[in-house]
Amino acid sequence: MAKKTPARSSSKSSTQKRKKTTSSLLKRIIHALFKWGLIVALVGSIPFSAWVWWLNGQVVSRFEGQKWQVPSEVYSAPIILRNGSPWNKQDLEALLEETGYRFGRNSQNVGWAARSQTKVSAHLRSYVDHLGFHQSERRIFSFQNGRLVIQALNGDEIAEARIEPQRIGFLYGGNTESRQILSYEDIPKPLIDILIAVEDKEFYEHWGISLVGIARAMVVNLTHASVRQGGSTLTQQLVKNMYLSSERTYTRKVTEIVMSVLLEYHYSKEAIITAYMNEVYLAQVGSSALHGFAAASQHFFGRPLNELNIDEFALLVGMVKGPSLYNPERSPNRAKERRNTVLGVLKSQGRLSDADYNRLVKQPLRLASKKKERSVFGDYLDLVAMQLSRDFDETTLATKNLRIYTGVDIRAQRAASLAMQRQVAVLEKRDPKLKGLQGAMVVTDRVSGQVRAVVGSSGQVYTGFNRALGAVRPIGSLVKPPLYLSALATGRYTWWSKIEDKKLRFNVGGKTWQPENYDRQTHGEVHLYEAMAKSYNLATVSLAQQIGFDRVGETLRQLGVKRPFTMHPAVALGALELSPFEVSRLYQPIASQGKSSELGVVLAVMDQNDQLMKRFDQHNDVPFTDALLAVTLDGMTKTPKIGTARAAQAAFPNLNFAAKTGTTNQQKDSWFVGITGDYSSTVWLGDDDNRPLSITGSSGAQNVWIDFTRNVNPISLPESLPDGAARFNVLDSKFEVAADRCKDKTTLAFILGTEPRDSSSCFWPF
Repeated sequence: MAKKTPARSSSKSSTQKRKKTTSSLLKRIIHALFKWGLIVALVGSIPFSAWVWWLNGQVVSRFEGQKWQVPSEVYSAPIILRNGSPWNKQDLEALLEETGYRFGRNSQNVGWAARSQTKVSAHLRSYVDHLGFHQSERRIFSFQNGRLVIQALNGDEIAEARIEPQRIGFLYGGNTESRQILSYEDIPKPLIDILIAVEDKEFYEHWGISLVGIARAMVVNLTHASVRQGGSTLTQQLVKNMYLSSERTYTRKVTEIVMSVLLEYHYSKEAIITAYMNEVYLAQVGSSALHGFAAASQHFFGRPLNELNIDEFALLVGMVKGPSLYNPERSPNRAKERRNTVLGVLKSQGRLSDADYNRLVKQPLRLASKKKERSVFGDYLDLVAMQLSRDFDETTLATKNLRIYTGVDIRAQRAASLAMQRQVAVLEKRDPKLKGLQGAMVVTDRVSGQVRAVVGSSGQVYTGFNRALGAVRPIGSLVKPPLYLSALATGRYTWWSKIEDKKLRFNVGGKTWQPENYDRQTHGEVHLYEAMAKSYNLATVSLAQQIGFDRVGETLRQLGVKRPFTMHPAVALGALELSPFEVSRLYQPIASQGKSSELGVVLAVMDQNDQLMKRFDQHNDVPFTDALLAVTLDGMTKTPKIGTARAAQAAFPNLNFAAKTGTTNQQKDSWFVGITGDYSSTVWLGDDDNRPLSITGSSGAQNVWIDFTRNVNPISLPESLPDGAARFNVLDSKFEVAADRCKDKTTLAFILGTEPRDSSSCFWPF
């Protein structure tokens, strides 16, 4: 027995040794696996960490830099309504509707208007421009004998009221994206609430992703063996739109999740919802992608975002799910159903009462009427781009969201465009040979020289060729007022002075040039004012010969003709080629009576933070006295009264205005310049191929001006003249001041010192 005991002990010891060996080996294996697993995990995490680090840089750089390349916005001048100016109730109501004011029971809220049988009230919007902040104001408008009366709520009369500048278009880059940038403070709280209620109820609780949503999406995707559903939060939607492509892959989805978490880590919910409001794609409008709720509000409703109602917010939020599917312009019924679905969500969440829900789902869509801005303002935008190209590069204008404030008057611009279209259509119908007739028009502020309207063609659609700038044509008799100014400037001539209207011959370059009057007649001795009003060529060229052709040429250059030309006798009758824009500049010193000489287009440029970047001031360098310019303008008022613009005077019998018609050789060009108390307008009609026409300045361009003027509430030229000038009644037969009882007399303006020295009582002692 004693011998067997060591054997069992030895066996037990061997077993224990084997166990220890196995355990030790297992530990070594586990240790090795853990060690190498850790090494592999660490090594494997390096590219993952590097990838996350790279994504983090992408998130931060884009979000903190310039998130969007937004083209510069171009704005009109504010519309100034002046107490006592000619207005009627219907025109003012139409203007308010056109500028986005909504009529209701009262005008307590900003952007709303109300009307009674005799009055209109409006709560005008505040705005910021280069002149500063303009407070919103509530005004009451009434109409007495065709004149506007503006009052405050307490009944006090107000000198003027202003409707905010209107956006008329974009410069560069705006044909691919349309967007208006909002700050968090600009976003209406109800819109935020509706968006979150419909798109992401847990927005304020999650950290960028919804695990429940992701799980639900994974089930759907695995079931269909493809990526069908995203389970996206608002943060994920923002990441997808701002950073990623639209492809549907698991890799892109993982990237979206990681970037969403990073975005939430770096930025507040307010910053994220603000970026979403500006980024979200809502519609395709022609070649432009419409991004952001602000741009969508202006496009679909013609109103600022903060003036929309709950049902309008619901429509926009409903479009997020399918911008093309629920576009109210293309599919109004489907869009309305989607809007009502959103309203139903608000009702189910207790955000809408049953009564409000029932009322709102019955509301029509109330979309804004669409006007083709490019067709109306395209020619003016050409002028803006031309001016700004000297101070700003194209990239800046295309991407930096600058605010460009101009002098365009939206009423004048639309009136000019429509007048050109209507009257050219009338002329073409009257004479089929005029088919293809083209035209251009430039309207400036008579006093300041700001360009109020530009029309570059006679068609309804912007053509790309701006004839107001590019149609350089002979100006015909439009050269005459500057020529007569040149004569008056010598001090030897007055409007009463007489000149012989007779046959003349000139040797020009070895060839004989013999001008003729339009009626092929001569008219003997005529007063200067008659010769200009009736556009007598022979009397005019005779006057130019007496004062010197070179002097006439110098006067044209002093008035603003910058295009090189050689002075010869034919220039005195309009053989001078200028564009309609250049003609407007030529007439501006006369129209303004010396208050302006250059034409202004852009007033100022501001950045997206409303900080002034550049202000454009006009120069006034006219080497003529205000008195001389005023006397010249006064002489032009004879053209409507006794001359070639009598049709215009018949259209406006109570309006005192100045005018000049122009017709070139073979009637290839029809011109008209009309100057009222507020506007100086230049109209040109002609054929692009320079064919002879069957119209003159009187029968063509004048009609366009009459149509335009009917639609802009014209005011007369001021009665007063500047210091150094005065009007006198002068006998027709004798250079004497005429008494009131005298019959054959004419009222003429004189530079003081050139008026008649003697007077006549026209009293006969029998």
